[in-house]
Amino acid sequence: MPEASDYTPRIVNHALVPAVGSYEVDPTHTFVTFSAQHLAIGRVRGRFGAVSGTITIADDPSASTIEAKVESASVNTLVAMRDDDLRSENYLDVAAHPTMTYRSTNISQVPGGVWQVTGDLTLLGITRPLELTAHFGGATIDPWGNVRIAVRAAGAISRRDFGLTHELLKEAGGLPVRNDISIEIDVEAVLRS
Repeated sequence: MPEASDYTPRIVNHALVPAVGSYEVDPTHTFVTFSAQHLAIGRVRGRFGAVSGTITIADDPSASTIEAKVESASVNTLVAMRDDDLRSENYLDVAAHPTMTYRSTNISQVPGGVWQVTGDLTLLGITRPLELTAHFGGATIDPWGNVRIAVRAAGAISRRDFGLTHELLKEAGGLPVRNDISIEIDVEAVLRS
C-alpha cells in the first residue's frame, strides 16, 4: 500500500497540485471528447475511446510534462455512418494517420487553481500549438492500492489549421459544420514511479 505522501496533493503557490511522480493515463477512466456546431443551430458530439499517455509531475509543477496518444479510428459519435465518414480521407484519414499526439511544451499557473498547458498537437501529420486550460481534480488510493489523480482540461482547435476543410463551405445552406472544434478531456492517471 502506498504511503500517504505518495498521493497527498501539495500546495504550491496557493494551488493544489499532485504529488511528484510519473502517472500513466488509465484509458478506461479517461474521456477525450469533442463537439462541433452543426448547421449553425445544433452541436455534434463525439469521443475517442482509445487513449494512452503519461503525466510527469515535477517538484516545480511548471516543469511537469504531458504526452498523450489517441487512436484516430476509435472515434465514436453514436452514428455509424458519420463515424465511417470521420475515419475516411474526408476527415481523419485513419489509414494514413492512425494516431494523433499531444506533447506539452509549457505549463504555467494562473489564478484560481487553474493551469495553462501549451503543447503541440499532431493531427493528419500537421503539428500546431494547442492551449488547454486544466484543473487538478484531486488524488486518492483506489481499492486496488493504486495512487490515482484526476485532471480536467479544455481547449479548441481550428479545422483549417489541420487541413480539415471538407464541408466547411457549401454552395447552399451555409456551413454544415463550423470551423472550431471544442475539446474536453477528463483524465484519470495511475502513479507508476
